[in-house]
Amino acid sequence: MLIPMEKPQRHGEQLKPAIKGVKTMRYSITIFLCLCVVFPVFADNFTDVSNIAGVHQREIAIDENSGAWFGPGAASADYDNDSCWMDIFVVGDGGLPNALYHNNGNGTFMDIADKAGVADTPNGRGCVWLDYNNDGWSDLYISCDGPNFLFMNNGDCTFTDVSEEAGIADAQHGTSIAVADYDHDGWLDIYVANWGRPASLLVFNPAPRVNVLYRNNGDGTFEDVAQSAGVADDGIAWGAIFFDYDGDTWADLFVANDHGPDKLYRNKGDGTFEDVSEQSGIVTLIRGKPTGAMGLCVGDYDNDTDLDLFVTNYDEDLLWRNNGNGTFTNVAEEAGVANTGVGWYASFIDFDNDGYRDLYVVNGDVDNSQKTNLNRLYHNNRDGTFVDLADALGVTSDAVARGATSGDFDNDGDVDFYIVNNTGYTLLQNNLDHHSRTRNPNNRRIKIRLIGTISNRDGIGTRVTVKLGDLVQTQEVICGTGFLGSDSLELEFGFGPTSQRGSVTLEWPSGIVEEYTFSYGHDYLIFTEDDKLVTAVEPNGKQQITWGRIKTVEVFQNYPNPFNPETWIPYTLNKSSKVEISIFSQGGELVREFNLGILPSGEKRLFWDGKNSDGETVSSGIYFYQFKAGNTESVRKMWLMK
Repeated sequence: MLIPMEKPQRHGEQLKPAIKGVKTMRYSITIFLCLCVVFPVFADNFTDVSNIAGVHQREIAIDENSGAWFGPGAASADYDNDSCWMDIFVVGDGGLPNALYHNNGNGTFMDIADKAGVADTPNGRGCVWLDYNNDGWSDLYISCDGPNFLFMNNGDCTFTDVSEEAGIADAQHGTSIAVADYDHDGWLDIYVANWGRPASLLVFNPAPRVNVLYRNNGDGTFEDVAQSAGVADDGIAWGAIFFDYDGDTWADLFVANDHGPDKLYRNKGDGTFEDVSEQSGIVTLIRGKPTGAMGLCVGDYDNDTDLDLFVTNYDEDLLWRNNGNGTFTNVAEEAGVANTGVGWYASFIDFDNDGYRDLYVVNGDVDNSQKTNLNRLYHNNRDGTFVDLADALGVTSDAVARGATSGDFDNDGDVDFYIVNNTGYTLLQNNLDHHSRTRNPNNRRIKIRLIGTISNRDGIGTRVTVKLGDLVQTQEVICGTGFLGSDSLELEFGFGPTSQRGSVTLEWPSGIVEEYTFSYGHDYLIFTEDDKLVTAVEPNGKQQITWGRIKTVEVFQNYPNPFNPETWIPYTLNKSSKVEISIFSQGGELVREFNLGILPSGEKRLFWDGKNSDGETVSSGIYFYQFKAGNTESVRKMWLMK
């Protein structure tokens, strides 16, 4: 049950640059602990399940001169809204088509890139999932050595190329992509890092390529405002990331440049940025050598409530500890994470759910430097230092790697890794909870997904703080992290077995601050901004339980979608109602009709076995289901794909 404690306070039309003094909305959640316990740390290793899962590279790259040494990138998201199951997009490499791996929810994936319409983007480099039009469906942006692409999600597992009409088909040499609502207007903006060299490394004096900041106009179009905003960086840009380093709710920008200088731009809250690199302590020379920055990730590794920054490099990786006063200090060597491989992707994750952010770094040789290709998994010692456990846990993946993405792909309560290697892709399944969770009540986790209503739909830029006992963890929803890609937008907070009471505080980009208290931690929670609504989702993706008021009779997207041949249609009744669900073909012909009679209020779901009213299995294609209950009537699409 959610209990409102205080009315939320919105900022006025002119958003303030800080949230101090903002009143909060408080709720209480009392729910049963469900499927949250994991086996003791290091009881088992990670397992390469790439071939079993069907996510290994499809064939050998066919064009070695296309820039294959770049990467490419990967990004994960629940693009089809089937509640839990994270899907993976991989940019094509060396002439290969892109891959869109749809998560089947049973440990396997299916590449539907061609059928979905996102297979062909020549000379692709990076990718991110973002809901640019706030319709609740994740769209796809791809950077290229040439025109970039924006694909609008049609909500039926297909996409439409809207690059030209949206005005975002920049034709320089896009690499990493950073996404945020930098001006707090409720619409996501896109920053594209452009690399100064063509695909060949033989050009030693490259012409500068200027980075682009696309401001979202809110009508499906974008405008390049990089010059007027003060972020038209012309370095050899590999990476970029938006994060609020100074805690004033405005998304700041860090740009990683090959051979430097790296730049930190502070968001002034008026649509412009200022270069604060020098005064922040960000430097470009380490031991007399210029940094060759590539990948970026952000996380509060020391649990002091401010966000720290990790930068992968050609010679020596950097860990910029946030000092909490607008400055940073490089502590990589003393922390034990000054990786000497050629680092690319990196991510702060809590792989063992102990409440402290660990660090995964992907290495890949270039120019025959003979540096290690072994990846690193740095376990947080909780004292400001890390120890590399990659070899012990089986995550070294000895191959030339570039991009990667992380998320709980199998919904078993811990984070997994998907790595893009030049010789094949690797899905590493985290087995730390392989044994029964109920047998050993050790570390648990809460997974959080956000739904913005006043802020952008995915809540990107929201600062989330979880307090459990004496443990305080802070994360920010960041879109565009690692290298040439992005991790899942779901946030995972681990905690020990003794922490059973705590709170969740959400600081939304809109300025709304909400606080929830709970007596037990559920496995997966979805928070809806300013709506008194929290939804708990079972890890198997088959059940949703909602606490708080139900606004209306609602029908949700079927799952799985696409499906073959069975699917479920979930819906909610706020009072006893007569329910009818009818299924139609794309041509409008009635396929099946379910007259369910009068049903009591609550969470419901309808099972459809893919058969028509004559008991015959229907053919592949798009179908529509019409839902009627009380005075509510709505129609949704679904896709049967064999």
